[in-house]
Order: sequence, then structure tokens, then C-alpha cells
Amino acid sequence: MRTILYGVVLSLWLTWPSIAAPPHADWFPKAPALPKPTGQVIRVTTVQQLLQSVKTVRPGGTILIADGHYHLPTYFEITTDRVTMRSASGDRHKVILDGARSRHGEILGIAGCKGVTIADLTIANTKWNGFKINSHADTHSVTLHNCVIHNIWQRGVKASAVPKDKQHLSPRDCKIQFCLFYNDRPKKYSDDETDTPQTYDGNYIGGIDVKNTINWRITDNVFIGIQGRTREGRGCIYISENGRGCVIEGNIFVNCDIAIALGNPALGYSPLQAIDCKARDNFIADCPETGILACHTRGCEIKNNTIVDPKSIRRRLIWAQLGNEGLRIDNNLLVNFPVLVTTKSKITQKGNVTAKDLAEAIAQTKKGAGQQKVSPDQFKSIVERPARSKGDDRKQAEQLMQAGVQTDACIRAMVKLHEGFKGQRGYVAQFGDSITFSMAFWSPMDWSDPQPYLSVDDGLPKTPNKARWRDWIKGARAKGGQHGNQSGWNVGQMLQSMDAVLKKEQPEVAIIMIGTNDIASGRVPANYEKQLEQAVRKCLAAHCIPILNTIPPRRGRDQAVEQVNQIIRQLAKKTNVPLADFHTACVRLQPNGAWDGTVISNDGVHPTAGKTNVYTPDNMKQSGYALRNWINFLVLRQLHFRVLEAGDGK
Repeated sequence: MRTILYGVVLSLWLTWPSIAAPPHADWFPKAPALPKPTGQVIRVTTVQQLLQSVKTVRPGGTILIADGHYHLPTYFEITTDRVTMRSASGDRHKVILDGARSRHGEILGIAGCKGVTIADLTIANTKWNGFKINSHADTHSVTLHNCVIHNIWQRGVKASAVPKDKQHLSPRDCKIQFCLFYNDRPKKYSDDETDTPQTYDGNYIGGIDVKNTINWRITDNVFIGIQGRTREGRGCIYISENGRGCVIEGNIFVNCDIAIALGNPALGYSPLQAIDCKARDNFIADCPETGILACHTRGCEIKNNTIVDPKSIRRRLIWAQLGNEGLRIDNNLLVNFPVLVTTKSKITQKGNVTAKDLAEAIAQTKKGAGQQKVSPDQFKSIVERPARSKGDDRKQAEQLMQAGVQTDACIRAMVKLHEGFKGQRGYVAQFGDSITFSMAFWSPMDWSDPQPYLSVDDGLPKTPNKARWRDWIKGARAKGGQHGNQSGWNVGQMLQSMDAVLKKEQPEVAIIMIGTNDIASGRVPANYEKQLEQAVRKCLAAHCIPILNTIPPRRGRDQAVEQVNQIIRQLAKKTNVPLADFHTACVRLQPNGAWDGTVISNDGVHPTAGKTNVYTPDNMKQSGYALRNWINFLVLRQLHFRVLEAGDGK
């Protein structure tokens, strides 16, 4: 059983907001030095020499790269058997292969060869893949040793799926060992143009994603800060598509989203995703999406792991999901939450310990539970967080203000739409389910003024011309089915109410949020997207400006919520209508699943109430309705000054 200086781990974890230099700690596994090269040696000091070396190196040769920062213009490949590429100095931080200026989205590939070793260097800054093992080209026995993988925005190591009729090409006997995977921050949309609100919402990111693997060993690596935009990224180590006989051992995961995934819940062509694989002796801290996942596996083992996430909202420290024939889960130490089993397969559990509190966890480590033994002070540090900086409130206020900003294309489209409006000025209709029907939503606009909370100057007036917002906004208390909102409604029921509301109330603007009830079963109904678009089209036909709202997080329905919100964001873009991204605001103010019990009430569905007219960041972290009111007010304010008044020539 490996011993890790746990207090040092947590010290780095708790002070991780940004990285000026590569992280280092005494607890990093120590990589043994490679033997001196034999055979042909090619020494490289320039980018041109590096690109040429992979073309001229002979089987068994070594490419030694001098210390330096190498800005690559293009992706390049090693295609020769038994080649070693390594830094001449042996210091992995002093040779950096940088893809930021490359015309491609990948850095270094290995294709059609066997026995390649890449060691003691850094790859950094590319939008897709860092190391690419080209499985389709018959590539085997690759070793990545003591490398740094930094700011790679899809996968640090990628091995794509092998076609079903070419399984003999499946990559065998590869090793990834003593490597450091780290990112400076969560992924942004700007890092990767293919990861959009319509695709993966900025969360298509992981560490090692390899398919059809046979007898791989992934050992003694460190993963830090591998995070999606909303902390819903993919696995740091992800085995799928009929991966067989893989060993994941002695790795350390700190402040990532998902540590280890044995299998893919979405399946592929293979009904089995991981076979005879072992995840053992790993340490996982603060991976809120999932610690270790097993799904569609056979004969796999999860053993001697320590998983520490005492504030986990999803409670998925170890999660056995879907089919897991012959799965063994033994001798793991989990802090606060036990193994989660949602599979119908017969699995074996033995010797697992769930510590109810820190004192019990400390006692269990002394008895040999999990992977490591720690002192009381070290365990205590896990529940501590650094104090919030003085600039956080203003930064959060600025971020929330941005939620009201709409695209120029949207504003132009709404100005043109509003030219034909002949209805009730200032009337804001409310279409939706119980989250809209509640008097906690929007009714404060009838009696309370939001402008005192506009602490950030965005160039727009704080109030309407010679008026208060509560004087201008009409319909804030319009609740009930006759007004287009009711508890329990789905999109079809809302749609049926709209014609009468649009005809009678003739609203200038309509807030639309629907979908929470539609996904009660965990699935998005087939007609949801079509009916939601019909609702938007009804507003547009009435020259009423619709404000689409994303639905908030819902406990146990993460995937369905994500799918619904992708539909909503895509529809807003397609029709050029305004978007109030309530979901993003929730997870921004309460990340890592902390929204459950804060901005979302204890039922896991509805926003919390409280002071629904107080729009400070601190209050909006506790009142989901205050947060939704504020986000929609910001959008309405943008529309008022850029569209509604513009339409009057003011």
C-alpha cells in the first residue's frame, strides 16, 4: 500500500486558483531515470531539426531535444519502431513542445509503429489532443514516461476507437507512467471552437481517453485541475470501447471533475466497455462529478482506493452504473458517502469503509482501509477552504452583469420584430411551470426596485426614463393557468395556454422557462424541442419578444438537464431571441454540485426562496429565486434600452 503525504496534497489542492509555475510537491511519484541511449542518436536544438528528426531516425534510435521552448507550426508524428524521444537534460520542465501557434489542433502522434518511448518533456497548449496514439494504423507498446501535459483542452492522451472489423489493430501493451497532467483553469468556449453550447457546453475535456486498449498500465501519474467549463468534464482516465486487461494504479487526482471512468454510459458499438480492468491504490480528492465510475464492465476490480470529497453533492465517490458483470469493489475508504450502486448486475463488495466523520476516517486508515494513513491534522485540512478574496464580490457581480448581455444579431432581430408591436407596453408575460408560477419569481418587480444593486457601470441607465422599474413593468403578479404558468406543467400544456394569453394580455416581452417536469423520468421527450420552438414562434408572430430561460440543475437528472439546456441555447441562437442562462448562473455561484441545498431547495428541484428581492452575490448564492429574478431583470434591462426604447426613436 502506497503512502502519500496527504497534508501536502491538500495544501496544493486548497490553494489552486491559478498556477504561475508548474506544480510540484514532495508527494509526486518519483520517476526512475531512463538508461543512456544506445544506437543512433539525433540531437535537436530547433523546431526544424525536430520535425526533420522523426523522418530520418532509424529503428531503435533516440532523438535528444535540447532545453528550450519549441513553438510548433504543425502536428507531427513518429512512425518508426523503437524510437525514443526525450529531453537531453532529463528535466521534463525544460523542454516544451508548444502547440499554441500550430495550424492543427494536435501536437504529437505515434502511428504505425511499435516500442516508441517519449520521456522527460512537456507538451502544452493545444485545443484538441496532446499525445495522439493512432490506433487504426497498428500502433502498439507506446510508453509515455515522466512527461508533463499542460493546458490540453480536449484530451492529454488520445487513442481513438478501432473499427469493429479491425479489432486486431487494437493498441496493446502501452504504458503511461509518472506523468503530470494539469490545467491552469477550467475550460472556456474560446479554447476549442467545437465545444459549444450546442455540443458539450465547454465540458468536453479529460486527461487520458483511450479505446480498444489491451493490457495497458496507467500508473503513478498526477492529475490536477482537469475541469470543464461548468465542472462537468470527462474522466481523467477513461477506458472504453472494449478496453481489456488495463491496470490503473497509484495515480493521484486533485480538484478534477471525474477521476476514473471504466466504461461509457452512452455505449458505442461494443456492449462491453471495460473487461478485466483494475483500478487500485489510487488517491482521489475533490472530484465532484464522480470519483470512480464502472458501467458496462465485466470482471473488473476497484480496490484499495481512497476517495475524499466530504461535500460531494452527487454522492458518486464510487458509482456502479448499468451492467457490471463480476465487478469487485474491495477495501476502499470513502469519506462521507458509501459506494453508489445503480446496477442490476451481481457485484461483490468486501471491506469497504465509509467514514461518517473525520475522527472515524482517521481511525480506519490506521486499520489499513483504503490507500493511505494520515494524521488527524492532515485529515482535518480536507474540510477547510481559503478565505474569499476581497475582489470576489465585484468579480461575481461583473460576471452576473454579463448574463444580461445579448448578441448584436439578437438585438438587431428584436429591433426589427418590435417595429410591428402594437400591444401593451411594459407587459411581461410569464410562461412556465411551478418555478414560474411561484410568487417568489418576478412578483418582486411589482413592489421592489432592483436598480440599487446595479453596482457595475455598463454604460446603460439604471432606471427607465423618469420612472422606476416597478412603474414600468406590468404583469409581475400574473400567476396561474390563465396567465400561461401553472405547477406541474410540461411544454405541451404551456403551449396550449399561449394563444389566449398573447391575445388577451398582448405582452411586449415574455419570459419562457419550461422543461423541469418534462424530464421527470430522466429523459427528454421526443416532442420537447419541436413544441418549445412552436412556443417561441407564437411569441414572434405576436411581435412579442421571448426571453428563453435555461432550466436550473435538478438532483439526479444531470444528463437530461444538460440535454434540455442544449436545446434551449441552440433554439435561442437559431431564432436570434434573448437567452437568460439561469443554469449557468446557478453553477457559477455554487459550483461542484454545491447548488443542491443552496440555490436549489432540499427537494432537489425548485429554487430556494428567502430574500427574493436582494441581489447581492452572497444572497443569490442562497436564494435561487433572487438569482433568477436578477438574471431576467438584467436581460429585460438590456432589451429596454437597446430595443424597446430604440424602437420608439428615443
